[in-house]
Amino acid sequence: MSSLIFLLLICIVVGVGALALLSSPRNLTPPQSSRVSENDSAQAYTYSRQPYLFTRTELTFYRALQAATQGQYLVFGKVRVADVLKPQTDNRGDWQRAFNKISAKHFDFVLCDPATLKVLAAVELDDSTHQRGDRVKRDDFLNQTVKSAGLPLVRFPVQESYGQEAIQRDIAKTLGTVKLKSTPKPIRKARPQSN
Repeated sequence: MSSLIFLLLICIVVGVGALALLSSPRNLTPPQSSRVSENDSAQAYTYSRQPYLFTRTELTFYRALQAATQGQYLVFGKVRVADVLKPQTDNRGDWQRAFNKISAKHFDFVLCDPATLKVLAAVELDDSTHQRGDRVKRDDFLNQTVKSAGLPLVRFPVQESYGQEAIQRDIAKTLGTVKLKSTPKPIRKARPQSN
């Protein structure tokens, strides 16, 4: 009987010790060095604001595009491709790879329906850099991507000034819509700015 009591006492002591270890605060929280909060990682870098959303060239075209669309479309700039298109696959690995290919790319502009904000077309402004090998490859990828999604893409070359009629004609041709009536007013270069 005394050996049974002794064994029972040992079990109680071991059980209490195990409970004490398990309920110890140091075991419930990870070590300080392994915890990284969003605030800690944000403090590791400093940032500055970009002075403007668009370059001078983009601003000039944006103003021309706004004038040419005459409120028929809402024009948004620098829209992430992944906010407009999504991968079409059930395989999680393939989905992630396809998403990674578009997540860091953006359309120069998108045209949206003013009532619903449905994206009706993407617009790319092509300057001389679009002749470089890496940009040709990017443009080919983007062309294939929008084609597979059924999203119209209108490309405009950079120019000194833009005529509303030409912009309207190209948009109407790409979207298969009727061109707006307007009085052509060329939009000249935007004010100088530093980027």
